[in-house]
Amino acid sequence: MDRADARSSKRSRRRLVVGTVSVTLGLLLACVAWVGVRAWLAKGELEAAVPWAMAVQSAIGEANPDAALDASTRLVDRTESAVALTGDPIWRAAEVVPVVGANLAAVRVLSEELHAVSSGAIEPLAELAGSLESSSFRPVGGAIDLEPLREAAPVAKDAARVVSASSVRVDQIDRASLIGPVADAADRLGNALEQADSLTDALASATHLLPSMLGLDGPRDYVILFQNNAELRTAGGIPGALAKIHAEAGAITLVDQVSTSAFPRGAMTSQTVPASTTQIFGTTAGQFIQNVTMDPDFSTAGALAAEFWTAQRGGTVDGVIAVDPVGMSYLLAATGPVTLANGDELTADNAVQNLLVDVYSRFPGEAAQDDYFASASGAVFSALTNGNADAGSLLRALARAGDEHRIALWSAHDDEQAVLASTTLGGLLSAQKLLGPEGYGVYLNDTTGAKMDAYLDVSVGQTATVEREDGRADVAIEVTLTSTAPADAAALLPERVTAAGYYGVPAGSIGTNITVYAPDGAFDGGVTRDGASVGYASVPLGTQVVNTAPVVLAPGESVTLTFHFISASPGEVDPVIVTTPLMTGLGAA
Repeated sequence: MDRADARSSKRSRRRLVVGTVSVTLGLLLACVAWVGVRAWLAKGELEAAVPWAMAVQSAIGEANPDAALDASTRLVDRTESAVALTGDPIWRAAEVVPVVGANLAAVRVLSEELHAVSSGAIEPLAELAGSLESSSFRPVGGAIDLEPLREAAPVAKDAARVVSASSVRVDQIDRASLIGPVADAADRLGNALEQADSLTDALASATHLLPSMLGLDGPRDYVILFQNNAELRTAGGIPGALAKIHAEAGAITLVDQVSTSAFPRGAMTSQTVPASTTQIFGTTAGQFIQNVTMDPDFSTAGALAAEFWTAQRGGTVDGVIAVDPVGMSYLLAATGPVTLANGDELTADNAVQNLLVDVYSRFPGEAAQDDYFASASGAVFSALTNGNADAGSLLRALARAGDEHRIALWSAHDDEQAVLASTTLGGLLSAQKLLGPEGYGVYLNDTTGAKMDAYLDVSVGQTATVEREDGRADVAIEVTLTSTAPADAAALLPERVTAAGYYGVPAGSIGTNITVYAPDGAFDGGVTRDGASVGYASVPLGTQVVNTAPVVLAPGESVTLTFHFISASPGEVDPVIVTTPLMTGLGAA
């Protein structure tokens, strides 16, 4: 080949290379532009979906099923468009590009999961709201029509499954590689799905359980424990009064009421109490019905209460329900005021003060106090079952009471109890275990033997630091107790409130056992009181550590106990605390 031919061939190769590079660059630019435009369009679709999601929530809250269904349909359309824009082959190919690819993949997953929840949960539930309005739960002729609930159960179950799967998938997105806006979007959707997961799971459980529990498949009998937060027990307070209700085909009737004074000491033996309960709380849960709610495991409390009832009152017990006066006040907000036998008007605003404080100064005798409690519980029950309560307000009241652990349920039927135990309605220990390795329980039990906890303020806080060589976290659970009792409480307050020192706590002082349940696998790190080490009892409960320390407060005194633990595994820990429900909400320490 001569020089001219060689130069020509070289130029041809250069032109080929340049042409190839030009075409490649052009294709890359086109792909970038394609992905960029579609990303911008997808962003617009997702942003447009937000107000429709809010509109669905608002419409359901306002009991407007037509508006909820319309908004859910528009939401599905927007999210479907976002999925189409982020799921083509060019977009998927661009996901392998370093840095940029992780963000594109995250946007695609967010679009897919938002659409999955919109089409697989929100829209079906909005359709369900059209056929199952809140008024469906209002008693008619003394009974609730349970068939709509049973028909809703499969839809609610599928919706819960979809939300749970999407929550897991969004949670698995690695935030470390994401730019700020994408990471924020992932966090916002993740938080929303976490809340939705809890709500849809509760709905699925309710529609599955309620028909049979309310007697659709045969009559049921339940014992209700009315807890008194002025004398604390782990689950909220001592059961001060009890009632038995009968449910059959959706009709609920009150068949018996009794004070706990009707259950004499020794009605049961401590042998019926689980060994773990005895180790931590002593044998009294099997000797006094007032102590069955010491154990945070409501399956234990419920079974013990059922045994107490059948031993003393006879009959069968299909389940046990616990509620406190604060929860009752929420229900009164839905039913409106009720009038008691003595002419008192009980309202959402005065129920707690009347039932937990004023009753002991107004009625000096225990029998008169018991009559007042019975009259109040009967009046509230009648208001709930007469069909006059606003159904939407009632459902919101029940949800609030459940969120604050002021309502707990146990079923004597194993299949139902298995479902209840997996929800927050299964009691405080169930709620704590649902939090996994970050869940701690702070449970309070009165040792005064009276009603001084009306003057007890409690605040709880937590810290977790990783400074150990093994990478585990040092966790500190701080519990501050403050007595707001007047300085002359011993002389000023009735003996039924102070116990007059009968159980070893000076009159006017407040005695409390603080018990902290650590999560599975955590290690004991000791207890300090105002910074100094103190003695405490420690009991291993399987792979859990359970520590208890006593406190006695004089009027006006404040004490902080810190329970120290070492996390079960290395890494950051963000402790979440479940607490005994009090007369007032907990503050931050």
